[in-house]
Order: sequence, then structure tokens, then C-alpha cells
Amino acid sequence: KSQFVAPLGLPAMAEADMEATQEVEQPEQTVQLKVHGGGGLTATMVPEGLEGLDSHVLDATVRARLSPEERLAREVARRRQLELERRQRIFNSKRRLIGIDQQTLDAQIAERQRLKEEQQRQDVAEDRAMLALDKQLKLNEASKKQMIFDLEKSCREFSVQNLSKEQSNTYDLNDPQRLRKAEPMRRGDDDPRCGASSMLKFGGEDLMKAERKRQQQKQQVMFIEQQQFEKEMLIEENGDQKYIQETKEMIALRDEMEANEQNLRKELQQSQQAVNLERAAERAKQQQDLTEQEALLDAAELYHHGNDPFLNEHTDSLNPNGRVRRAEFKGSTRNERLEGRRVLEEQAEEQSMKKYQDQVEDFRFSTLQEAARRQLILQEREKSRSRRAMAEAVAKENLQMKAEKIEQTKKLNELYTNKFSDDFWAQFGTTTR
Repeated sequence: KSQFVAPLGLPAMAEADMEATQEVEQPEQTVQLKVHGGGGLTATMVPEGLEGLDSHVLDATVRARLSPEERLAREVARRRQLELERRQRIFNSKRRLIGIDQQTLDAQIAERQRLKEEQQRQDVAEDRAMLALDKQLKLNEASKKQMIFDLEKSCREFSVQNLSKEQSNTYDLNDPQRLRKAEPMRRGDDDPRCGASSMLKFGGEDLMKAERKRQQQKQQVMFIEQQQFEKEMLIEENGDQKYIQETKEMIALRDEMEANEQNLRKELQQSQQAVNLERAAERAKQQQDLTEQEALLDAAELYHHGNDPFLNEHTDSLNPNGRVRRAEFKGSTRNERLEGRRVLEEQAEEQSMKKYQDQVEDFRFSTLQEAARRQLILQEREKSRSRRAMAEAVAKENLQMKAEKIEQTKKLNELYTNKFSDDFWAQFGTTTR
């Protein structure tokens, strides 16, 4: 709303001179001058020889050197143009009251909707591209995982087939059956592994053990078969009665041998029991002698404790002046303990009396305190009643004053309220200042 004011000392004809200057026509073949806007040369005014230059070179201009009057005229023209535009906006009631016209708003809404649709289409395209890229990456990742799985599987199969523990070069060091699988130190007396300086026989060596064991088993089988054959022959020759009689004799002989062995074992147990009883009696006599000896030693120790002057404290623990000898004092006497007990009882009785007096004093003080408290409560209640009555009186007075104030305000509003006529509203909208 600022308005341009010409400075003091400016000629009154500055505006007329400026308008006259603008109305002067320029020659046709001269260069047109524009300040800070480009377009110094038009298409028909390009000098000869400058046709090949770029447009930004042809449009280049220099800053105009204006006089103070020319600058003032330019500012006046600019402000007049702004004032005309402002006047059009202000006096256009539709634009002033409603705002921007509907066409502009519709154009803006359409533009915004178009931008929104374009953004949505772009987002959908980007989402599809992202989904396709994600799908391709998942496929690549799946193929990569499958390739890694196949490689690991082939590595595991190769390890199982060619890199097992039994196929390693050092498995003989960790083989739990290496001693059984190991070859003997020599295979007979003609083993080529044993040189001239090798020992050919060791202690406990038995190279023919397997063969000898096999021969022994075979021989044992032959013995058993021969015994069975002989028993069958005896049975056929003598019959069953002779075999039964021999069996009974063998059983009787075995029973007799077992009875003799049991009697011998019983005699040995009785002799051992007698020896044990003799040892127990001897041990009991030794224990009794040891107990008697310990009883004698205990009696001697008790006699020493009862008659020893150091342990029984025969020396006097008090000096002639009545003070205690620190080196000889071993504790208080019975009389001293009785006297101490009597003093303690007197102190306890004195403490109980003092405590009873304190309780009586506390009870009297609490009684006085309760009476004072009740008196204060009565005073506080009286004060509360007086304050409440005073507050009620003040409230009534305030209500009366409020009513009087409202009535006075109503009268003043009616007195100083103006009534507007049509002439008052007609003076608005006639100027912009």
C-alpha cells in the first residue's frame, strides 16, 4: 500500500518529459536497447557478419546508464502499473469475495490429478520392475544354493569314497586292531627280514601256537571219541548192572571223602575258635591292666590339682592398702558377687521408680495437651463460623453490586450505541486508499 513520493527539488515536468521520451520513435536500422532483459538485437537487425553467432550472444546487452530523472520515471511507471493491477483486483467484487476464478482452480485440480496419475503409473511401473528384479534375484539365489548344495554333496561323496579314516596314510597309528593285524617279528628261522645281527628267538615267543592249538583241539576230540567208544564197548560186554554197581561205588567213595573232609574242617574250626578265645581273654586282661593304670594316673593328677598352691590360689589377691594384685587376682569372691547383686537390684528398683514417675508426668502432660487441643478446636470452629458469616455477607453485597453494574452497563450501551444509515455504507468501495 506504499505510495511513491517524488523527492524535493525534482522538476515538476519530470513525468511529462518521461512520457515524451517514451513516445519518440527509434530509427528502423538501429540497435534496440533493453536493460537486463536480453533481446538487444532482433531478427531483422542482425548486423552483417554476425549471422552465425548464437542467440544468447546476440541477446547479450550491457547495463544502461540512466540519469536520476530516467530512473525516477521508470520507478513511477512501474508503480503506476502495480496500482492499476491492484485496482483491478480490489474493485472486482467476485474475485475479492470468492477468490480465484473457477477455471484456474479447475486447471490446477486437473494438473494435480494428472501429476498424481503419472506418479501412480510411475510407482506401478517401479513396483513391477522391483517385483521382476526380486523374482530374478530369488531365482539366481535358488540356483546358487542348488549349485552350492551339489558341490557340497559331491565333496561329501568324494570324502566318503576316497578320504575315509581307513584310507589315510597314518591309519595304522590309530587302528585299534593294529596289534592283531601286525606281522610277527619273524616268520621262522629263515625269515629274510632278519639279518645277520638280528635276534632270532625271544622270550615268550611262540610262532607255532596256532598250529599247536589246532593239533591239541584235534587230539582232544579224538580222546573224547575214544572214551565214548570204550564206554559203549564196556556197556555191551558187562551190561547195565555192572555199570550201575560201579557208579554206586564211586558215589559212596565220594560221600566218604566229603564226610572226612567235613570232619577235618570242623576240627580245624574248633581249634581256631579255641585260639581266638585265648587271644580274647589275653586282650581283655591287657585292657583291664591298662584301665587300672589310667585310674591310678588320674587319681595322682587329681591329688596334684587339689594340693597345688598355684592352682588353688592360696596367696592373697589384695595388697595391704586394699588394692587388687593384678598378677594374683583370679576372680571375685562369693561375698563380692553377692554385694554386686545387691547393688544391681537397688539400681533396678531405682530405675523402675524413675520410670513410673516419668509415666505419671507423661500422663499429666498428655492430659493438659488434650485439654489445650480441645480449646483450640473450639476457637477454630468459632473463627470458621465467623468467617463463613462474613463471606456470605460479602457474597450478597457482591451480587447486589453485580446487578447494579449490569443495569448501568445496559444503560450506557443504549446511550452510546450509534445507528448506521445507508450514507455510512455508501462511502466504502470508492477508492483504494
